Amino acid sequence: MAERVNQHRNPIVGTNIRRLRKERKMKAVDVIAQLQLRGVYVTTGIFSKVERGYNNPSVDMLIALTEIFKCDFNAFFETQKND
Repeated sequence: MAERVNQHRNPIVGTNIRRLRKERKMKAVDVIAQLQLRGVYVTTGIFSKVERGYNNPSVDMLIALTEIFKCDFNAFFETQKND
């Protein structure tokens, strides 16, 4: 079973996945397709739930997302400052 990052009490990971995706002007279906090409099989429903904090992302998913978003692993755990 894949290791998961628990975000039920604080959905910061999902929030950051959504932010990074939108900053790169990517649609969720495009990210999902890229994940699947990297061997991370996820449905649109599951991906949506990860972004909203209802499902926990696997470590494999986060590693693949660092490649897709060209970001550091820590980017998923950053808190955003309100300007």
